[in-house]
Amino acid sequence: MKATNDGPKWPTAAASRIRIKMDNDGDFCRLFYNESSGSIHIVPLTAQDASAISASPHPEIYDHSQTSIVEEDPFYQSYLSQSKDANRCSVDFFHPIDVIGANLSLEYNLHNPNTFHGMQRYASAQINIYCYPKNKKKQRESDHKKYIVDSRCCEDFGDARKLIQSIRTLSGLQNVSNNAPPQRFLVILNPYSGGNGPKSKSGATHVYETMIKPMLEQAGVDHDALTTKRGGHAMDRMGSRMDDATLLPGKGDDEGGNINDNVDSESRDISEYDAIIALGGDGIVYEIMQGIHARSDEEQILSKLKFGIVPCGTCNGLAKSILYWSDNADYTPIESAMIICKGHTKKLDLATYQLAKTKKTFTSFLSFSWGLIADCDLESECLRCLGAIRTDIWAVYRGILFTKKYRGRFSYLPPQNSNSGDNNVVTTIDMPKFNGPLPEIWVTIEDDFRVIWVCNTTHASYNVFSCPISKMDDGLFHVLIVRQSCSRLRLLQMLLNLDAGGHIECDGLEIVSCVAYRLEPLSDNSYNDLDGELIENGPIQASVCNAAHFFVGQC
Repeated sequence: MKATNDGPKWPTAAASRIRIKMDNDGDFCRLFYNESSGSIHIVPLTAQDASAISASPHPEIYDHSQTSIVEEDPFYQSYLSQSKDANRCSVDFFHPIDVIGANLSLEYNLHNPNTFHGMQRYASAQINIYCYPKNKKKQRESDHKKYIVDSRCCEDFGDARKLIQSIRTLSGLQNVSNNAPPQRFLVILNPYSGGNGPKSKSGATHVYETMIKPMLEQAGVDHDALTTKRGGHAMDRMGSRMDDATLLPGKGDDEGGNINDNVDSESRDISEYDAIIALGGDGIVYEIMQGIHARSDEEQILSKLKFGIVPCGTCNGLAKSILYWSDNADYTPIESAMIICKGHTKKLDLATYQLAKTKKTFTSFLSFSWGLIADCDLESECLRCLGAIRTDIWAVYRGILFTKKYRGRFSYLPPQNSNSGDNNVVTTIDMPKFNGPLPEIWVTIEDDFRVIWVCNTTHASYNVFSCPISKMDDGLFHVLIVRQSCSRLRLLQMLLNLDAGGHIECDGLEIVSCVAYRLEPLSDNSYNDLDGELIENGPIQASVCNAAHFFVGQC
């Protein structure tokens, strides 16, 4: 981000008054913003700087009682305009795009008899910049900056606070104000996500302790953490205050890999948080959404809370999709953590599903599959120890070697607004009853199918680019249809191109965009797979009818 006439301004005058050191024995420097590169450099002060300042009629530029006079003084303005910071050799630099937090830490000498008379003159101050730049291998790693401020040039550290706020703004941080109250997040982690156990270095527990916990603290975010103990734990936590939750504001692990308890935060309702962060796979997000769906104040919760996902599971389709929508950011937990710490959100379409047999309803964020894709996802659970490759193996087994025919009736409601997909408006749809006729504007297809795959995101898994045309908030389902008439060779070509999204160009694949649909299976050999979870089989219908605010990078 660059400082332009319409964008954030770099406080040049305040930066010129601040003298900093990289360590106690170092030389004095100052912060300089390079507009051409967008980076912030640390440049050493020279004797010419001192002489230029002393030539002013107001040589004591650190006297804040004269600040306005000094900044308007032509000698001082000439000094600023003639500064050659851009051509000097910088001793350090950082780019705001890599920054997740910045603050000013102060210490006062309470033993000094003059402490409460001009207190700031006897304070030590340090500017802290929390950076995660990419190394030569294009992997992010911590490279935090700590600059010691010369307290003699800061009567009340107002200039230092201006710099901090400007760095936050240039960094694209959502919470830029120095006086903004801290946010509080609820972090929910599944210690067994990915199938490797709580002590795995790729598991949620390790990622939380070594990455998420310190990064949230550096971003100035308070948080509680919940380690799930059983299936459905996250869902139950959404619906009510928990008595058996494992919550803490930043504690360590015990020997079993669980986060230590903190009873003070066990009774906090989720409505009291600003955001919910999931560490795991799509399954834990599914639990969170179903728990919120069961609440009577579902709409209020979805409008108030923000949501984030850090990939620690097996497939991680939602996390990969959000990273793709974030200017195709790298698929790593630290990139997801960076996005969360930056604080920017965007609406993600949610769908409501209804079953014909039991009238149960669900909230969906990812996809619905029926036919071959559902078989690959659900039947391959017996190969879960192999990781994501299990679905590839089952696709060959079920799709090519031992095929099945899926008879069904698929009906859908096309978008009625010609601008659908661009206006970011989700219209509530009155869904027809299962035992009644469909409206005439609905389109019905009855046939033998291989695949019906309803996509809400771009990726069904980190390595499956299922629907490149999906957007976060287009208000549409994108339905991929493959009929039984499609040959095995063409189906194989589609499967081989799923990782790069090339399947959408293959012959035999139909893509239907709609705002609502109904599927009626006409054979008994199929599953209903919603967001990677098995639900009751039989007729099902859905509509796009809500949205949740997810953390996403700025594109």
